[in-house]
Amino acid sequence: MKRIVLFAFGTSFLLIGLVVLFLAVGFFQDPKFHSETSEWLKAEPEDLWAYITDVRDLPNRRKEVVAIKILETRPDGTITKWEETPDMGGYMIFELRESIPNKLWKIELTDASFKMRGSWTYTLERKIPGTVITITEDSEITSIPVRGAYFLAGRDATLQKEMELIHNRFSGR
Repeated sequence: MKRIVLFAFGTSFLLIGLVVLFLAVGFFQDPKFHSETSEWLKAEPEDLWAYITDVRDLPNRRKEVVAIKILETRPDGTITKWEETPDMGGYMIFELRESIPNKLWKIELTDASFKMRGSWTYTLERKIPGTVITITEDSEITSIPVRGAYFLAGRDATLQKEMELIHNRFSGR
């Protein structure tokens, strides 16, 4: 009986210690984050533009996006505000901030159940033959547990995954 109590106490102590460590990691992480990644692809800016701005297709190409709900569009059909439902639940609301066709697309995460805000800027620069695409992330996470989770996953993991998806889509050309 004494061994069972000691085992239970030791296991509880270990779990509490891990939670405290996880929260401490999140607490000491800078809430603000800036990163940028670029890649030259043998693709036309128009093709890259069509791909990155196709909000409706996000659930088909990003496994973590379960659904998209269009909230606002311009008269020309350009989507200016949408809600993403991630695979872990919750929501993320994005708004289009700047759009220069085949050159620049800037979106902003304006509201999220994860206490995160930020902007992502996609810049396309023709470099014959092909295009250099640059993705810049400026974000902020106010939730200590979410910062801890992003630290463990890699703070730039989303940015790198987005570039990997674009690379995989256009590298075979």
